[in-house]
Amino acid sequence: MTDEDPFGPGSGRGRQPWFGPRRYGYGYVPRTWQGYLISALCIAFIVILASITGGHSPVMAIGLIPFVIIFAVARAQNRR
Repeated sequence: MTDEDPFGPGSGRGRQPWFGPRRYGYGYVPRTWQGYLISALCIAFIVILASITGGHSPVMAIGLIPFVIIFAVARAQNRR
């Protein structure tokens, strides 16, 4: 039996973070396929929510609040 990881490099104990800081500017960018998947799902959710509510509704604002909180917490955690 070998110690090779069947899922490729970066999928074991020393795995790479899904998101990392931008090289220039503020914010984070996806670094792995999981990060790109999460980003695509978030964008799809926002587009679907906007199309259902017409884009101008309290439901739209309420639906976006969890995303703002999640990214604010992630940003605060990365500063430590």
